[in-house]
Amino acid sequence: MEPLEHLLFDSEHIQIQNYELDCAQQQVRIYLCSTPVTAACPVCGQAAHRVHSHYERTLGDLPWADYQVRIQIEVQKFFCDHSACPRRILSERLNPIAAPWARRTRRLNTQLSDLGLALGGAAGVKLGQKLHCQVSRNTILRLVMRLPLPQFATPKILGVDDFAFRKRRRYGTILVDLDTRRPIELLEGRSGEPIASWLKQHPGVGIVSRDRSSAYRSGITAGAPNATQVADRFHLLQNLATVLEQILRTQTQSLKAIGQIESVTVTAAMIADAAQLLSGLVPKSEFGAEGDETMGSEHWQQRSAIHQQVWDLHRQGWSTAAIAQHVGMSIRTVQRDLRKPEFADPQPRSDDGDSLAAPYRNYILEQYQRQGGRPRGLLQALQQQGYQGGDRTLRRYLQWLREQKQLIIHPQTSQSAHLTSSPPALPLTANRATWLIMQLTATRAAERQQVIQKLKAQSSTLKTAIELTESFCDLIRKRQPNQFEPWLNEAATCGLLPFQKFAAGLREDGAAVKAAMTLPVSNGVVEGHVNRLKMLKRQMYGRAGDELLKRRVLLAS
Repeated sequence: MEPLEHLLFDSEHIQIQNYELDCAQQQVRIYLCSTPVTAACPVCGQAAHRVHSHYERTLGDLPWADYQVRIQIEVQKFFCDHSACPRRILSERLNPIAAPWARRTRRLNTQLSDLGLALGGAAGVKLGQKLHCQVSRNTILRLVMRLPLPQFATPKILGVDDFAFRKRRRYGTILVDLDTRRPIELLEGRSGEPIASWLKQHPGVGIVSRDRSSAYRSGITAGAPNATQVADRFHLLQNLATVLEQILRTQTQSLKAIGQIESVTVTAAMIADAAQLLSGLVPKSEFGAEGDETMGSEHWQQRSAIHQQVWDLHRQGWSTAAIAQHVGMSIRTVQRDLRKPEFADPQPRSDDGDSLAAPYRNYILEQYQRQGGRPRGLLQALQQQGYQGGDRTLRRYLQWLREQKQLIIHPQTSQSAHLTSSPPALPLTANRATWLIMQLTATRAAERQQVIQKLKAQSSTLKTAIELTESFCDLIRKRQPNQFEPWLNEAATCGLLPFQKFAAGLREDGAAVKAAMTLPVSNGVVEGHVNRLKMLKRQMYGRAGDELLKRRVLLAS
């Protein structure tokens, strides 16, 4: 019995009477009895001495190895002799072991609650079955909902960010203590009022890290006017990337010219051996038609005319809603057009419309020639050379080659050249050029630095945009608050509307931007908790309520 005493509860008033081991059902049944001579009345609190009767309670406990544990404990009932108490008969409480009327021990409930916090209901049931804890998902979720929310001290450094309860429908705000790196509250909505109210109820916050949301800025100012607001450096660079990409989308012809030069420079030596074989093949997209380009060109010409019409109406003082109704577009589309003074050319596909297997056509034809039309291990061989597609894509491309009568087996020649394939050269799109420009100068390869220099030489617009971007990146990365005001003046007079609007927004939030250059505070921890919150929300398939989500976020971190 001595090992059982150590495995069971640390209580002086519990005595082990017997136990049974059922190997067939893999169950251990332990018989206990309660030994106290008095019990406190749960109503009046007086000690009861007279025993009324005995009854048995059956409790589930933590499993032992592969065996479920059932505890059968004999508990006493007492008479309450206090004349003013409405309770006449009371049952003895097993507070260290189990709650009143419970059918599981407290420590088993704790383990099930931890499963629910970590995995949720359905996944918690599956793991519980592996751990020999047979409960339903509703039981696990009820245990989680009974857990009290954690108590916290008012943080000195607070992180704020928004998240979606339901995307484009309902949003919330997460608050994180950046000292302890733990979330402390989820607020309804992402406007300024909820956070202002919370800050007034919890005075003492010294520093608040946030993104560049004007709603959060006004809410924090109203709730904690003495707190230092810090704009997140990642969001600053992200906003800058958006501005730069708007400029680059209006310069697609320059990007295309630079991209073609670089593509020829890189791939000329690689495809020299395959020039004779490729000369008779279709040079452009296999899966497109010539008429498609004409139709696309007409569409973008009409779209450019509508863009110009939107700006003409805007200069005449028309409202966004009136413009949208007049030109037959949505308000959101009109707003996007008004953010771009010049119409952006259509962005080509990154693969230029070709199959992923098209750059390896010469290698495919060579293998068909060598192996008599039945190449083995073709997919694995292509993947070793950089092919990113799958087997289905390769089969479709082979079928197209057969239809074009390109897979023809020629007699073997003694001097067949060994052809190799190279990965396709990716076009220089606005998005790729944006991140190329914003890359750290010290980590740029010499070829990439040459591309940037060629972009600057293409037009004065590109040169101004690139130089403003590089200088602002240096401000943030090298922490140069003294250069912030000169950069704002330069951006305000550069003549590029996206940069002028960006500079005007930074000037309004100047104190928080300067704090980002001087303080080490970052919103990265908050972003991590937002990602974890999204994972928990999707894990519950959108069927969980706000309270369950709050407990899983705040208690399981």
